[in-house]
Formats: sequence, structure tokens, C-alpha cells
Amino acid sequence: MRRVLFIRNPIYLIFLAIFVSIIFTLLLYSTIKLEGNITKKMMEISTADVISIANNNASYIEKSFKTTSLSYTKELIKNQNLREKIEANLALLLTSNIKYAYLLYRDDRGIFRFLADGAIESEKAFLNQKFDIDNPKWLEIFDTKKPLIVEHGYLQQISITYLVPILKNNEVELILAVDFSIKKIEDINKILNWMKYTIVAIIIIVIIFLIIFLIQTFKYLAIKKSAFTDKLTGVYNRNYLQESENFINLNDYILATLDIDYFKAVNDTYGHVVGDKILTRTAQIITSTIRLKEDIVIRYGGEEFIILAKINRNDNLSAVNVIERIFKNIQEAQFYINNSEFIKITVSIGVNLVPYKSRSFADAFKLADLALYNAKNKGRNNIEIYDERENKHNDLSLSINEIKDAIEKKEITCFYQKIVDTKTQEISHYEALLRIIDKNGNIILPEKILPVIRGTFILRNITKAILKICYKQLQENKDIKINVNLNPKDIIDNSILQILRNFALEDNISNRLGLEIVESEDLITCKEAKDNLLMLKNLGYKLFIDDFGSGYSNFIYLTEIKTDYIKIDGSIISKILEDKICFLLVKSIIDFAKEANIKVVAEYVINKEIYEMVKLLGVDYVQGYYFSIPQEMDKSII
Repeated sequence: MRRVLFIRNPIYLIFLAIFVSIIFTLLLYSTIKLEGNITKKMMEISTADVISIANNNASYIEKSFKTTSLSYTKELIKNQNLREKIEANLALLLTSNIKYAYLLYRDDRGIFRFLADGAIESEKAFLNQKFDIDNPKWLEIFDTKKPLIVEHGYLQQISITYLVPILKNNEVELILAVDFSIKKIEDINKILNWMKYTIVAIIIIVIIFLIIFLIQTFKYLAIKKSAFTDKLTGVYNRNYLQESENFINLNDYILATLDIDYFKAVNDTYGHVVGDKILTRTAQIITSTIRLKEDIVIRYGGEEFIILAKINRNDNLSAVNVIERIFKNIQEAQFYINNSEFIKITVSIGVNLVPYKSRSFADAFKLADLALYNAKNKGRNNIEIYDERENKHNDLSLSINEIKDAIEKKEITCFYQKIVDTKTQEISHYEALLRIIDKNGNIILPEKILPVIRGTFILRNITKAILKICYKQLQENKDIKINVNLNPKDIIDNSILQILRNFALEDNISNRLGLEIVESEDLITCKEAKDNLLMLKNLGYKLFIDDFGSGYSNFIYLTEIKTDYIKIDGSIISKILEDKICFLLVKSIIDFAKEANIKVVAEYVINKEIYEMVKLLGVDYVQGYYFSIPQEMDKSII
């Protein structure tokens, strides 16, 4: 398993970091509180004299209006001598600490304006000049009618505006404002600032450290909990297997692979939501059946699970019994597709009883997978035990996982067989035929590939790979035509249809890419398939009905989808010389096709005699070993 370089209990360090942060936050708060107390005390000491002087000056100004019957404001505006006298008195207040002293009133619109200013001439405000207040606290003086201190915070000094109301008829008529500042005691200020900055820096570092730790802890916990767990089913996933397969002691387990039968049909019929329910329920049955502390369950991919049942001779429930009970419990279970309806599900299981004989887990798994293939090949819904003697000379096919790996490693390729014009014997088309080139250079034929993946999503991926290969060939060779084989499921698969739509956007592609579809009852009865085939025809693709005459042949259907070509099944063509029924069937198909203006291709033309016969019957094109064997595309076959 991957070893994460991390502390055993990271949660304790998180608690420690939080505790340290709280301590330093309290220390910072105490320092700020201390600074506030010192500042407050300094203000009380330093402002006492200024406040006394300002109050005396306000009394002097108020006495200056004793003889007037006008409002104080009007009197000052009218009486320049009085105004100058008051300004001279205000000027006496100015010192190194007292910066400004001025007299204000508030007009009918609530705007503050200057009446007198004790500043020097160059800085003096003129009469009725607007004064903008920067603190709503100024307005409180009209309610309290008492002196008011307005503080302004600055870094190196304490700045204060002291407001004294001058009343007439118990209403605030004028306001004497005195601005002064007090320098903070520098040594105390430096110490307090140093303490604050240091504490803030430490808190920031601790917070950063804490954030990093939280992120790493969550990652660690997430990896520990879910990196190796399948999100849908809750069992181990393929990542777990990749990381741990080299550490699994194959002497301790038997190895089984379990596959849900006809799972794709369930998805297609009921939808992926129900499919997910089936997978989840299957995993629940497996995990409730196994011995939790001994056996291992892995969702390998799609609907396939791996079960490692531990061999324990002291346990009455043997490893094989575990597999059998899983099989039986799934058979007996009800899989609900909604609140009231349920379906029955079966599984196929392949078991390798001797994984320790294999060199690696991958080799042991391959044998279990081969047993699974045999179980499915024998009709599904059974358990197949890998038998070394039975499979010693068996090279039936690749396993599902080998086919998956071949797709991922781009080992999928195509060989091409000529389709020849009967009259001119010139090449009309090539049919692209699936091949896999394994790591040893062996060429794997379709009959060893397709039976294994029939009914799985891998078949769709094979189709996509072949389409891309043929598209590249059409781009490189502008004068050739290539046919590809599509199965009925491909015709209703949106991802494959989108690839074909994209191809059709390019010039000279869709008209050179023939689509060969095997006729089936599903294809004939599916309206969506018919509509999609007509759509593809409208995009420029030519339609070929492959293996016609071998099974469900519906002549009316050919006209409904407006097929361009019929390919008569090779098993019929191969018997045309000695079997009268085959001869008549071929003749009937050709006669119908001519009336319907459909071209006919004869497959499996393996010799001159068959060629001469189908040519005599009026076949338009021929294909078979008589003209060419399938081979890689190169200049020699073009």
C-alpha cells in the first residue's frame, strides 16, 4: 500500500495550533487594551488644561453678546469689530499643540459655516465659508448641549476636537471648536507597536500553519477513506488493487471474478439509475456474505467484481463456501427498480482455486477471468472453476481485461479486404476488419474478441477505435472507400452517432465511408434505429445490410431504410453450387434487389466457380479469398 508520510494523529497538532492561536490572540487583545488604557490616561492628563482654556474662551465669547438683541450669528455677521475681537482672542489659544480654534454656526439647511477663525491670515477661513464635518458625533452637541470631545485616531499622535456649545434661550447658537493634538510617549508607543506587530506576525504564521495542516489532514483523511473505495458501491476499487496486488499473499486466498449477467440489458431497459441500484445492491449482498475481517471485495470495473476469499482451515465456512453463498444469495435476492417492482438478477462467477501457482496476481486473475468467460459461454448463471487440464491447450480468446488493455494501449488495428466490381474486377470498396496485435506480435481475430465483449460497453469502444482508424485512412488515401461494421446497439448509441456526424462535416468523408449493419429483429422493430439510419443516409453515408439471408430477413424493411447495398451471407454463397435452396435464395434476393434498385454484394467468394455463378446471377460486387485476403493497408493493396 502507498505509505503516506504524515503524523499518526494529525488531529492533535491541529488542536495545538488552535490553542497557540487563541493564546496569542488573547495576548494581542491585552496589548491593544493596554494601549487604549494608556492613551485614555494620557488624554485625561494632557487635555485638562486645553479644555479649561477652551471653556473660559467660550464664556468670554458668550459675554461679548450680552448687549445685543440679535441672534449671536447675525450679530457677528453684522459686527465686524466684534468678529475681529473674537478672532484675536481665538488666536491667543493657538500653541504647538492647539492647531486651530474657530467659531461655527449651523444654517437653516443644517450646513456648518465659519463665523470666526483664529488661524493666521494665510490659513484663515472667510466668513460663512462652508465647514464639512467628518464625524456624525458633532451633531450630538445639539441634543446634549454640553461640551463634547471628538477623537481622531493617528499612528503617532492623539488628535482631538473639543466642542463647546454657546447657548441662547437654551438652544445651541454657536459652537467653539478647538483642534489640538497630543504626541504619544514615543518609548511606550514603540514597545506597544513592536508587541502588536510581533503578535500579529506570530498569529498569521500560526494561522497559515493551521490552514496547511487542515488541508493536509483533510487530504490524508480523504485518501484514507475514499482513494481506494468505489464511490457507488462502497467496496474497494481498482486503485486499491493496483496499489496492493504486489502485497497480496496468494497462498492465503482463492480468487474469484463475478460478473452480473445481462447488465447492459438492464441499463438499456431501465436506465443507468436503476443500473447503479443493481450494482449497489449486488455489492451489499457480497459484503454481507463475506467474512469482513478476512475476505476482500474489489469492484474491478463496470459490473465485474473480484473476491479474494481467505483460506482458513479452522473455519467451517471454507473459502469456496463463501463464493457459493454469494452466488446463492444473489439468486434469491429481489432487486427493486422502484418502490413496488423488482427484478431477478443472476451472476456468472469464475474461480481460481490455486492462485499461488501463478507468478503474479495478474496471472492468477487471468485464470479466474478465463473461468468467468467459460461460465458465460456455457449460458451464464453458474460458477465455473478454472481447470488447468481443461484449459491447457485452450486459446479460445482474449480476456475482457486483455481487450480493455489493448484498447488503452492502442493495439487495436484493422485489416482490409477488397470488395470488387463483378463486371470490371476493379476495387470498389474495402471492408475494415477488426484485429488486435498482442505484445508478442500475434494477430488476434474477431472470433476470439467479440464473443467475450458482446453485451458490454467495450464493444462500443472497439467500434469507436475502428471508426477513428478508418477516418485516418480516408484522410491519407483520398480515392478509396472503406466499409465499417456497426452492430445494432451502435446505431442507437449517441456517442457513436456524434462521431459520424462530426465526420460528415468534412468534405469527401461520409460519401466514402460505408456502414455495414447486421440485420436483426431488434434493428427492424426499433423505430429509433430506423430514424438514425435515415439520418446517416442524409449525411451522405452508404448503408450495407450485412449477412443478409442468414437469419431474420425482411424485404420490406430494406425499402423502409432505403439501404444502398445488400451483402448476401457467406454461408449461403459457399453452398450455391451444390445446394438448390441456397441457389434459389440467392436468385430471389438478387431479383428483388434489382427491382428495388439495391446493389448486391456476394461474400465468401473463395474460388473461380463461385465467382462465375454469382456473376451469372447478376451480383454487382464480390468479396472473398478468390480476390484477396484481409491485410494491412499499404500501397501494395490500393
